[in-house]
Amino acid sequence: MIGIISFPNFPALAPPSMQQRFAMMANGRVAAIISATFLTIISSLGLYTNISTILDNLKDTLTLAPYWWAWGIGGVIGSFSVGYFIDRTARPKMLMAGIIAIMALAMICIPFALSFPMRSFLPFVLWGAMGWASQAPQQHERLRYQPEHDAAVVALNSSANYLGSAVGSSLGGIVLRAGLAPSSLPFAASCLVLAALLVQCLIMFSKKVSAYQNLRNKLIYEKQFFL
Repeated sequence: MIGIISFPNFPALAPPSMQQRFAMMANGRVAAIISATFLTIISSLGLYTNISTILDNLKDTLTLAPYWWAWGIGGVIGSFSVGYFIDRTARPKMLMAGIIAIMALAMICIPFALSFPMRSFLPFVLWGAMGWASQAPQQHERLRYQPEHDAAVVALNSSANYLGSAVGSSLGGIVLRAGLAPSSLPFAASCLVLAALLVQCLIMFSKKVSAYQNLRNKLIYEKQFFL
């Protein structure tokens, strides 16, 4: 009660208008980052929804709890460690590309690793860690491109996250009902992750091309000026 009474007043910025929000989503770089996030979450949380079906199909096990634990422990590790790597590398786009690549590899390895008792948990740990770590680098980049609308950018990230979760869960159920074997679901999910990796590489490549063009234009201008 004392804390509530003495809580200071913070000036609140006016929320962006609907026009500004649509303009934010129409920004090419922001849209590309959102697309990579959306594809990553579709595959990660979509596959997560069907863990029990996959394990029942691939492995005769009495309990699924250890695999849930492995995924959750990986998530905790990824959440707590990704900030350190962002600060350490100062290259969130490159870090995100590595996160996506490791996630794809972890998903591909799930059907094969289940044949080895102790190693079968490793793909789940890596998958959970990369899935939970994938949000921070993207958030960092979105805030970089839209610093004046930080709250709206955070909300946009959350929307992409929850929408991707819903779409992934629905998509997993649809393909299973259509006849896809549960054992093939990790491979299907990894294809979506690789699509996200392609988008992420395009983001990285486009910035390099833009930087090269800016440098080239600057050199041409200086050459004309001095001549």
